[in-house]
Amino acid sequence: MQIELESRPSFGMAVVTLQSGEEITAESGAMVAMSPQVSVDTTFNGTGSGGLMDFLQAAFVGLVRKFLAGETMFVNTFKATGADQQVMLAPAMSGDVVSISLDGQREITVQAGSYLASTKGIKEDLIWGGFSMLFSGEGAFFLKCSGSGELIINSYGAIEKVEVDGSYRVDTGHVVAFEGDLRYAIKKAGGWTASVLSGEGLVLEFTGKGTVWLQTRNLSALVGWISPHLPS
Repeated sequence: MQIELESRPSFGMAVVTLQSGEEITAESGAMVAMSPQVSVDTTFNGTGSGGLMDFLQAAFVGLVRKFLAGETMFVNTFKATGADQQVMLAPAMSGDVVSISLDGQREITVQAGSYLASTKGIKEDLIWGGFSMLFSGEGAFFLKCSGSGELIINSYGAIEKVEVDGSYRVDTGHVVAFEGDLRYAIKKAGGWTASVLSGEGLVLEFTGKGTVWLQTRNLSALVGWISPHLPS
């Protein structure tokens, strides 16, 4: 399998070349184009497979990921039935795409809406970010991705990678993913006056040592800018 990233950072797209029998799973609606010898299997955006209980678990997780984590309810698995078959994947919003290799040791925690695709061998566990995340307006769940394979994440705007050693604050709307020995807590950007009048709101304060991926634009800010211009 080969993954090439094109049109970065404004209109990122992952071009995946599959050999016979290889597969990749992506968010519903992410497919831009594909070769004729690629089959598509649609399933719930969950972790179950086979058997009634697994089906019900997958359906439940899919519903949670859609309504509480901001993802699609279904995912599509693209499997090559011939050599050198291609699938093009892109996020709904304009922005960047990054591919991260997991070797069975790394665990990447992804803001749920930033997951785009993953290869077979990657496991995504839905984890509760805490009530403070629920009130941040950016979603109360993360995806903890582990295993061996390729993980593809996306952003609104470009993706910047920051190495943290100590303490670092990121606006809640700009967090894409993080890994390493990092703890996080919701904080005000400044005092109450600064938080109310500056427009900065809440931040995630990371402490420890690890890596944080940021997006240069904030989707909630875009929605806030557009809303007053919509016809009533």
